[in-house]
Amino acid sequence: MLVSIDRAGRVVIPKDVRDRLSLSGDSQLELIVEGDELRLAPVRSPGRRVVEIDGWPVVEAVPGLHVTDSDVQRWRDDVQR
Repeated sequence: MLVSIDRAGRVVIPKDVRDRLSLSGDSQLELIVEGDELRLAPVRSPGRRVVEIDGWPVVEAVPGLHVTDSDVQRWRDDVQR
């Protein structure tokens, strides 16, 4: 896939790629330089994984992590996109 860099150094990630990787405007990406290549990798927060239990999506438990109603709403909205 070919993309370009604008004068400010920005690269636009195509919408279908953002959707497939569940990236939004507040997503963080890690820039990795390997030789003469660049790689962008989404930074995923630990404990924010959704797993399926008995056919139901469940937020995986992480000791010490507190999940709010707004967290759940945001995750649900991301899945519906």
